[in-house]
Amino acid sequence: MKAVAITTGSQGKVYLPKIIFFGIFLLLNSEIYSQEVKEYYATGQLKAIGVKEYELKVGEWKYYYPNGQQSAIEFFEKGLLHGTVTYFYPDGKLQGRENWSAGALTDSAWYYHPSGKLHRKGTYQQSEYSGRWVHYFENGKVERVVNYIFGTPEGPTQVYSEKGILLQEGSYVHGKEDGEWKFYSATGELEFSGNYIQGKETGTWYRYEKGKKKIYKKY
Repeated sequence: MKAVAITTGSQGKVYLPKIIFFGIFLLLNSEIYSQEVKEYYATGQLKAIGVKEYELKVGEWKYYYPNGQQSAIEFFEKGLLHGTVTYFYPDGKLQGRENWSAGALTDSAWYYHPSGKLHRKGTYQQSEYSGRWVHYFENGKVERVVNYIFGTPEGPTQVYSEKGILLQEGSYVHGKEDGEWKFYSATGELEFSGNYIQGKETGTWYRYEKGKKKIYKKY
């Protein structure tokens, strides 16, 4: 194995095997292209801190509000969000938690009211809403339930009052109301019913008063 000479000043030269020299070169090279980065607000307050390799974000990055409170924790792979991302409100309470893969939202996500109560939860597929999403009032009651396919409402949906009373129910097809829909009063009594075809009212719609069904409108 040939040796590589390294000058040591007045002491002459020290000879190292090529493989050791190559290892030192890689180490120095990685230090040049992988470095900790800090970003600041105009006030001088720390805004973000993390590592970049070849100008691309990698690993854990932390972000801060101007008041110094942490605003987010993100993970990157080759410049793309990859892994769990956590967001915080300015007072430090949890705002949301998402999962990312190669720069796209995926799998489960949770978002919270400023009070800390769950606001909505569901899943993503390629950064689009997918499957069942449930929204909540701050009191913990369900506000609405919507099903999605690639970000478009599809299938049954329900809307509730803050007291947990059903106000609306129906279905979507390709993002538009379709089929029978029912509308209820604040006390849960059926008030109107009728059908949609691709978002437009059709046929006979009915109104309900004191338990009696009356024709409301014909389309």
